[in-house]
This record gives sequence, structure tokens and C-alpha cells, in this order.
Amino acid sequence: MNITKVDVIPVNIPFSSTVKWAEGQMPGADNVMVKITAEDGTFGVGEATPRIGIYGETQQSIYHVIRDHLAPMLIGEDSFGLERIWKKMDFVVWNPTAKGAIDIALHDLNARVLGVPLNRLLGGPVRDRVALSWTMSGTYGDPRQQVEEAARKAGEGYRTFKVKTGHGDPEADIRLLREMKDACPEDCAFYIDANMVYSREQAYHVLNELKDVIVACEEPIAATDREGRLALARALPVPILSDESTVTVDDVYREIQLGAVSRIGIKLPRTGITLSRKIINLAECANLPCQISTQLESDLGSATCIQLAAAFGQISLACEIAFFEENFSDSLITEPLRIENGHLLLPEGPGSGVDVDWDKVARYAVAV
Repeated sequence: MNITKVDVIPVNIPFSSTVKWAEGQMPGADNVMVKITAEDGTFGVGEATPRIGIYGETQQSIYHVIRDHLAPMLIGEDSFGLERIWKKMDFVVWNPTAKGAIDIALHDLNARVLGVPLNRLLGGPVRDRVALSWTMSGTYGDPRQQVEEAARKAGEGYRTFKVKTGHGDPEADIRLLREMKDACPEDCAFYIDANMVYSREQAYHVLNELKDVIVACEEPIAATDREGRLALARALPVPILSDESTVTVDDVYREIQLGAVSRIGIKLPRTGITLSRKIINLAECANLPCQISTQLESDLGSATCIQLAAAFGQISLACEIAFFEENFSDSLITEPLRIENGHLLLPEGPGSGVDVDWDKVARYAVAV
């Protein structure tokens, strides 16, 4: 199906409360919506999530690189010719979430052209619901509130929790996780995300103290400290979950060869569907489980995430795709996604399974 039009729409959607982590905070989602239309009028939509501190992209840079450089490459191309399209886009160096949003929009478009849910286009489904991991970022830095939040979400059926640590006091991190585990049912699992801020010594101490409390740690030390990460992986039984160390397909291959990671985190906005599939294949070859990690997507972005998670058995870990539930102040889709007993249910419509509420998009659209 030939591509005839690419619309790029920057939006600002306030969060219910400011999201905080070890080295930053965000009051809202300055995202970019990408709408790609085919010759028969069918369209697909993707969502880009800028992270200047991770990928160097801003809302403004994503808007301009797509409008001025990537979109002209797409006009007239066959929407199903994804490898050809990626080869053309890679002439523009980096800009991962800009390309990821285009790739997601193309997959959404192609599935809608065929009249099937995206998971069917990818070979699924292998499941019709996905276990969720609850990320406690809104109460970051307040131990009492975090413990209360974990207990509350456990009461709603959540059984996996991601806890942001690395706020300057490793002993406080240790106390927090122990208190959290004591406050929740025995079958709850906890893992921490230090956002690479621990030193080697701090990471070893925290993971050693928590080896019977947590099931994994996401990026405890700098992704560039390959020797230190490998030493941690060899010295401690706590699995290392990847994030900043595995931004690209090449990164995943390198980290698997190194042996420093035991779990692969996939962030759909930065690798789209095409590159995410290649990462999943690498993880399958290495017998490593995958999860979809949060990039603070809206409910629209989360709909695409569950389509991917439903299509591949290798995505066997609880996924961080419920951020929208309490953190976004509004929805971008016409019918809400359903969460039951800590699981996100797979929507059954074509493409991402949901439809965009264009009135909401217009409400939150901003000029850049």
C-alpha cells in the first residue's frame, strides 16, 4: 500500500503528578504523534517519546527530523516494504524514537489494511492478557508512600513491582525494599532500577543485601562500565535487567556476548516493531527472557506494547505497560484499555486494537 501522507503532531499531556527518578523529573508527556496515511485512506499512528537525557532527542528535534527529513523519504513507498524503508531512514543518523514512531505507525497501518490485530500480523497471539509490573515513580523519594502504594496495587492484583532507587543513600534503598516486601503478599516480586547511579562498591553492597528480596536489578552501574557489570553478574545471584546498555540491536548482541545481562528490556518507542523483533530473536537464541519496559507511554502507546507482548512467547516477564493507568491525566483513545487483576487485556480491534480520540489530540496539540 503506497504511502501518501505523513502528519507529525506534537502534544503535551500533563501527568497526574510529576514523575521523578534518580536524576530527573517530568511534569508531563511532551510526545509526538505520527500519522501515516496510505493511498486508500487507511492510516496508522505511532507515538514518539523524547528523552534528551537518554537519546538526545527533544519534542522539537523529533518533529523537525520527521517533517523535514524522514517523511519525504516515505512518500510513495510501499508501507509493507519495511526493510527498504529502514535502510532509507538510516541515512539519518540516530534519532531512534523518531524512527520508532514511524515504524509503529507503519505496522498499525499495515495491520489495519489487512483488517487484523497487530499481534496477528506478527504471528500471535500466544496470550490474550499480559502480566503487569507496576512502576512506582510518582512517589519516588517518599518511602512511606511507596510502601503504601505497593500494598494498594498488590490489593488490585499486581504481583510485580519496579522500584526506583539510587537517590543517594544505598542504606535507605535497602530499608525501602525490605519494608515493601514485608507489606505485600508473599507471592509479590520486586526489582529495582538504579538508573546507573551506583558505584561498583555501592551496587555490590545493595544487591548482596537484597539478594533474597529482589528478583532483578535494572542497570545498577554505568552502561559503559562493562568490566564492572560483568563482575557484578558473576559475583551475585541477582539477575541484571538491561535498559541503557541495550538501546540498539547491536547493543543487545554485544551484551549477550559479554554475559553481563540476564533479562532483556525492550522499549518499543526506541526500537519500533521491526528492531524489537530482531532483539527478541537474539534473546531467544541466548535463552534470555524479555519484558517490555516503560518509556512512559500513553494508553495509545501501551496498546501497541501489548500487541507485541501478546505475539511473542519470549516476552515472558511482567511488562511495564500500565504507566497510563494512574499517571496520565487524560486518555488519547476512544475506548479504555482494560486491566483486570494485574493483567492488561489484549484489545481485539485491527492494528493496535484501539482508535485515536482525535479531539483529545487536538486539545493537547502544541506548536514547536
